[in-house]
Amino acid sequence: MQDLQPGQLATLASTDNIQTILDAAAKPQIDTLSIKTLQDGQLPVILTPVGYTAKVLTDLQLSSLEKHLDQPLRKRGTVRLHDAESFVQYVNQHQKPGITSIWCDADYQAGKVDLLAIFNDNGADNTGWRDHVATYTPVKSVEWQRWNTYNRKQLTQSEFALFIEDNQKDIASIEGMPTGSQMLEMAMNLEANQDSRFKSNIRLQSGGVELAFVQKEDDATLAKMKLFERFSIGLPPFFNGASYRLDARLRYRIRDGKLSFWYELLREDKVLEDAARAEITTIGEQTGIKVLQGNPRLSRD
Repeated sequence: MQDLQPGQLATLASTDNIQTILDAAAKPQIDTLSIKTLQDGQLPVILTPVGYTAKVLTDLQLSSLEKHLDQPLRKRGTVRLHDAESFVQYVNQHQKPGITSIWCDADYQAGKVDLLAIFNDNGADNTGWRDHVATYTPVKSVEWQRWNTYNRKQLTQSEFALFIEDNQKDIASIEGMPTGSQMLEMAMNLEANQDSRFKSNIRLQSGGVELAFVQKEDDATLAKMKLFERFSIGLPPFFNGASYRLDARLRYRIRDGKLSFWYELLREDKVLEDAARAEITTIGEQTGIKVLQGNPRLSRD
């Protein structure tokens, strides 16, 4: 073996150390990092030696890391509220000036009213994720649903009489219109004459119609009653909401000596719109946010 001089020995030792470091660096190292740095806006970075492939953490991987934090990095998700008071409370709890918006997407003719709050919407000088939202669809009252269910639906004498009896309290007492008791009396007369044969009708000066019936067992017996061409009802479009006047036309059809009755609600879409705008005004006042009319075009859950 050749004797090495001191300088040569130091050089050899230095070369061996460098090679050892290079060999170690070329091997993957397993270590841990604190994902709490995510809360400070810092993303984990993986450093790889030359010759190895570096991988960028995807959103899916980041969301998996986020689950291990004490709390999410930001607010997101959709909540559905069932009344205006709850909607206002939630909006006031989470709204941020300049980036929180409220939208009303309505089709009154179709009976559709939806409100949507976006807490991280696009602002004037910044963009938002638009994924933290709250929705509120006013619930239709039982009375509104009942009268709209039978709107323009033909009923037999007996069915119509029963409907008027069951919903007499909704009939409004307005000058020039029949009262609830008058409508009930008419309905009771209809029910009593349901097995009669129709004979004639006479238009009255008051605007109503007088129908004449002939009893099957006694054609000489005439039963007369007055029908009102129009009547008014008062009911709340929304659950626990204010009541509104809604007018209706009374219609009838004679077929094979028998009568069928129905009513036609007049511009119920305008009544629904008035009720919705009243709620929208209240929501705007109590949140301090002007409600926008339109569709924000979010993909909802």
